[in-house]
Order: sequence, then C-alpha cells, then structure tokens
Amino acid sequence: MKSPQLFGIFFLILDQFAKFIVDHFVNYGSLVSVISTFNFFNITNIRNTGAAFGIFQRRNSLFFIGIFIILLCLSIWLYRNWNKINKVQQYAFCLIISGGTGNLFDRLFRGAVVDFLDLGFNSLRWPSFNIADSCICIAIFIILNSLIFDNKKKV
Repeated sequence: MKSPQLFGIFFLILDQFAKFIVDHFVNYGSLVSVISTFNFFNITNIRNTGAAFGIFQRRNSLFFIGIFIILLCLSIWLYRNWNKINKVQQYAFCLIISGGTGNLFDRLFRGAVVDFLDLGFNSLRWPSFNIADSCICIAIFIILNSLIFDNKKKV
C-alpha cells in the first residue's frame, strides 16, 4: 500500500473483523486447535480487562482513558512531524495507532479486549493476544530498528 494511513485502517478493520468472527464462532473460554503438534497454535476467545498479558485486571475504565489520551497525543505528534520521519516510521506509527484504536474499540463496545491468538509449546503458553497487539509490538520493533540502523531521519 502506498498510504501509511490506509495500511493502518486495513489492520484496524482486519483486527475488528477477526474479533467479530471469534465472538460468533468460538465459545467464550474454549480453544480451537489450529496446529495441534505440541499444542502449538490455538484460537481461543477470552476477555482482557487489564493491560498487556492480563496484568491489572478489572481496570477497564482506567485503561480506556489512558489509551485514549496516549492515542490522541501520538496522533497529534504524528500529524505535526509527518514530514520529519521516514516512510517506514510513518507506517509503524500508523500501525501503533491502528492497534491502540482496535483495543480501544473493544473496551468501548465489548467491555474488554478480545484476545484470541494462543501460542505455546505444550503447557508453556504465551499469554493470548490479538491482531491489534501484534500491530503495536511489530511497529515498536520497526521503530527501534529504524532508530538504531537508519542514519537518515530520526524520530
């Protein structure tokens, strides 16, 4: 895609669509095995009212306000600095806004973030996550990588 904003919107829609599908076809709390070898990859349907990895549960209102303020500040900063950052960083920041907005929509319209991707090796499990979480993590990796290895424009 040529537009970082459309790229972000695409992933926001993908995230919300995937959560809609999970909500309608996977029972709450159940697992659907995708890669059963070593119980590697499952689709699940759980709710997270806390922060990353399920910490600070039942603080949904606090996180809603905090995420909204962070996204608003990031959006204003991005608008003001759009021409000062490189194209890769533009895409990455749009991914962060997309992921944050996807989880914000969940808190607003579903009362909690829907996590549905379950990875691990037998009983060793990574906390469940979603596409929005992936967007944020990948974007942070891209930004850090560009700051370390790109000597052109810096954030």
